[in-house]
Amino acid sequence: MGLDLEEEEKEVKVASPRTRTKRTKELLEENSKKVEELSNEHESLEKEISAIDGEDKTLGDKDVVGIDIEHEKFGKGKIAKQDGKYIEVQFNDVVKKFVLPGAIADGYLRINDEELVDFFKKKNDVHNRMLKAQVALRSNEFTSDRIKEEIEKIKEKA
Repeated sequence: MGLDLEEEEKEVKVASPRTRTKRTKELLEENSKKVEELSNEHESLEKEISAIDGEDKTLGDKDVVGIDIEHEKFGKGKIAKQDGKYIEVQFNDVVKKFVLPGAIADGYLRINDEELVDFFKKKNDVHNRMLKAQVALRSNEFTSDRIKEEIEKIKEKA
């Protein structure tokens, strides 16, 4: 009986080449589907960004130089200069720089013109949606690149 135990072959489970090939194929198919989904999402995000950009262009810009404003800390002032999205406000003894549309939309600078406040709130909403969509697009591109790299590694191993 002792001899029979020594002579018995121990089964060692080794993945056959066929099993490895099947798993590789599954991984490649799975990752290819992910890339396709990300590509569709990418197109959707680009369309969204284009639509938001169209909204922004439709809203246009407003010249706010000369408008009286009020700030909680600095008091009353007047917008002295506007350079793109930046404005300079002259308070009694100091000039401070602010960023539009957030400074007015978020209430840091208060103005008495409700129509102008509404404009800057809409402009700020468009701006925030654009930032969110751009971040989502960059994330999508990063994820897609990582999966494509993974596909290449799988192909190299196969």
